[in-house]
Amino acid sequence: MAVSTTTTANDITYSAVIEPTFLDYAYDWMVAQQFCRPFSLIGKPSNALDIPIPTANTGTVGDGGSGVDTEYDATQATDLSTPLTWGTDKVTVTCSEYALLRTLTDNIGEDAVPGLDFLGTCLRDSARCLMLALEDDICALFASLSNTVGSTGVDLTVAQTLAAQVGIRKRGNRAPDGVVYILDEQQVDDLEAALIAVGSSWTSYPGGADRLLGVDKTANNGMGNGHVMNFRGFPVYSAGLTDTANAGADVVGACFTPTSPGNDPHATYALVDKRPFRMEPQRDASLRATEMVFSMRKGVAEIRDSSGTAIITDA
Repeated sequence: MAVSTTTTANDITYSAVIEPTFLDYAYDWMVAQQFCRPFSLIGKPSNALDIPIPTANTGTVGDGGSGVDTEYDATQATDLSTPLTWGTDKVTVTCSEYALLRTLTDNIGEDAVPGLDFLGTCLRDSARCLMLALEDDICALFASLSNTVGSTGVDLTVAQTLAAQVGIRKRGNRAPDGVVYILDEQQVDDLEAALIAVGSSWTSYPGGADRLLGVDKTANNGMGNGHVMNFRGFPVYSAGLTDTANAGADVVGACFTPTSPGNDPHATYALVDKRPFRMEPQRDASLRATEMVFSMRKGVAEIRDSSGTAIITDA
């Protein structure tokens, strides 16, 4: 007896019902961009921005005052005959272009399930791709910081995490609104393991350790925006876009001074906007398709080296 099935009647039966909505795929956290000091070159005739910095006339930070102990002493009725030179330096941030192309055939729109917001999803995903590329460029700057903590091939420790922030203060940088940690995923794992490890200092002096280190959980432990914890009261973010170092043996995170009204004179990184994210459709009639061009021009750079500390530890 011949049996009719969905295979024999495949012209009139659906293989599946398509829900008119999209789920999402896994992608890296974008955490660093929000902490860069923003500048704009929109409408200005250059892709490079010079940020001036006055040269120091107070000696070296932490030198015991040797740069100002006698240099500015004055004597009554004695002329100040030698002027102090006023000098400046600069940091240059150059913008680059980020772009991608997607070609959508007419058939997609004509044959898609009603209510399925394909174009909107395509736009959001394209913006995400470009912003992740920018995020990766910011994280790549961590390795260029001159001041570092950590040991190659050795897991991140509590002492190293502490030293990264203390070094910024000891180098004379002001961060009245606090600093921020952006650590590689492995470094976050190492720090959490070190914080929960049972040792004599924790069991004997738990209150003192808590008050000194200021460790606290976040509302959802990083599941919403990558903010996994606070250390010394400063936010710690987990990132998957950080670079490796020492032939892949290590990973590079950072503690640095983020942008804020109080921090901006000492902010570690700059983000310059030349062309905001945009989408341009271009019709290709012979192909019966529409090309969707997504692009932006932005620049990132380290603008104050001493206000950040690279954290280089075992991968």
